Amino acid sequence: MKRFLIVFFALLAIKSGGTAKGQTISDSVYSLPFHIDAGLLVFKGQMNGVETDFAFDTGASIGLANSLAEPAERLKVKGKKIKMRDSNKQVAKVPTGLTKEIQIGGITFPKVRSLVNDMAYLYCMDYYLLGSDIIRQLNWEIDFENSVIRFSKTPFSVENEWKTIPVYFFNKRPFVTVKFVGQEFENVLIDTGYTQFFSFPAKNPSIQDFLSMKDSLGLSNPDISSSMGALSFQTDSTRTILVDSLQIGENYFGGIPVSFEPITGPKLGIGFFKTLGSSLVINNSESTYHLRMREEVKFKDPIQVGVHYQEGKLVLMSKSIGAVPQDALLNIGEEIEAVNGRRAEDFADACDFMRWSFTNKPKTMTITKLDGTSLVFEPIRLK
Repeated sequence: MKRFLIVFFALLAIKSGGTAKGQTISDSVYSLPFHIDAGLLVFKGQMNGVETDFAFDTGASIGLANSLAEPAERLKVKGKKIKMRDSNKQVAKVPTGLTKEIQIGGITFPKVRSLVNDMAYLYCMDYYLLGSDIIRQLNWEIDFENSVIRFSKTPFSVENEWKTIPVYFFNKRPFVTVKFVGQEFENVLIDTGYTQFFSFPAKNPSIQDFLSMKDSLGLSNPDISSSMGALSFQTDSTRTILVDSLQIGENYFGGIPVSFEPITGPKLGIGFFKTLGSSLVINNSESTYHLRMREEVKFKDPIQVGVHYQEGKLVLMSKSIGAVPQDALLNIGEEIEAVNGRRAEDFADACDFMRWSFTNKPKTMTITKLDGTSLVFEPIRLK
């Protein structure tokens, strides 16, 4: 369901307390299994001794909890409301909460302050968004092949063949400089809460000739996509283009799909790292990321149709433009009868639909319109 199923966050930087303690051996390495859920990397930890699912998000400067956290005694809501900005650049004042202790493996973090807001996906899955205020204090090794995440106070060693990516930090969040289309772009956020590859603002003046050229050749893959932020739900016209070469540090990456969007800031997502690499080392204490490249890279072709559950109805929210003839038979915002045979009344509520959407991974998608017309959509290879 394309970008409707993408969850990503960009929170305002806020000073937050908490330093790691509790390790008796400075070079201890802890490991936990993880799973990828709707593109997010999720593993278990504890908040005030209560087991909690953590979603790993370097793009968030501070953690984000939902309203279920206080009744579960994971935190206590207290203190003034503070400003928060989501990935769609919507700003609102939200409450904050204090957790006496967060524990991940054998490492504890005392007195951790978090934002508290019911972003729909995190609420429905009851996840805690683990932000860079915690992530920045440790070094990490993410083994995508074996679904294991390791972490330590000391840096991880890597082999010479790994690609090294230098990073710099602003308000705890990691940034890189990326070169493409003959230009150098600074302050590209490494955002593991963004599930795709590389997103770039379409209005940047330096890329207008490039976009016009790709448009004229029919190589821009336009679509109307929906993105879910912590505060808002946004639908925009975007386009995805295969960029011949990206340079990050001394490394070149070829054939990378870049999403050019009207609102978002530039960011590299978890999709970039887990598709190109079998393992990712995040040595925060050395300001470097290291990627062990896969021997064979396979890009997954997307099904470019997205459906949302809204006030007891199924509503179309995303589609490609001109990729297949069926595109012309769908309108953004129209109510539909069913998606893959499931009607709105088959779901208890929006959370029930969302959980089904993220766990149901069909090879094709069938949209049934209100007049009974059935349209079948298959994965589309980018031009």
